[in-house]
Amino acid sequence: MTLFPDGMIALNIFEPRYLSMVKRHHQRDEPFGIITLLQGFEVSLPGQPTALAPGGTLAKIIHFEQIQPAFFRIQCVGLQRFTVSKRLCVVAGVEHVSADLMGFDPEVPIPSDLQNTADALGKFIVHNQQQGLKLNEFPFSQPFRLDECGWVANRWSELLTLERQDKVDLLLQSDPLSRLQRIKAIMS
Repeated sequence: MTLFPDGMIALNIFEPRYLSMVKRHHQRDEPFGIITLLQGFEVSLPGQPTALAPGGTLAKIIHFEQIQPAFFRIQCVGLQRFTVSKRLCVVAGVEHVSADLMGFDPEVPIPSDLQNTADALGKFIVHNQQQGLKLNEFPFSQPFRLDECGWVANRWSELLTLERQDKVDLLLQSDPLSRLQRIKAIMS
């Protein structure tokens, strides 16, 4: 999974390696990093190499529910993107990295030649509301910023079925206009 800034993600946490990490970050009200796994499996298998993306997104827990002592249900919102500068170690099955924060997207207005991508996202939102989806159930946080290249590109990056590497490439693209142009090319 690839989380983008302002994106929402719901997770069921039951693996021992994540339980204490999630509980600690929730209690301290601290974000944690989500990095896309490009190769391998979430559950490590002997002899199976894994490859992490070169960057990810900080995630803040906005809803925490302890279903059972060893089962949490959380909802997170994506905050700021980062690049991995160094893989440090694995502690109790959780990867620790040194990271550099990327800048927030500047507010770049949607140019006329890309307006159809924003309009299509607006129609998606309206259609889902008409189908009964509540605003707090959307896979992205509010306010809806349909007039900003970065926000629209990020929402399409999450919604479209893309290869993991393509999603990561979009996430790490620092220019929101270029990101939205790439989305338009993919949608074409």
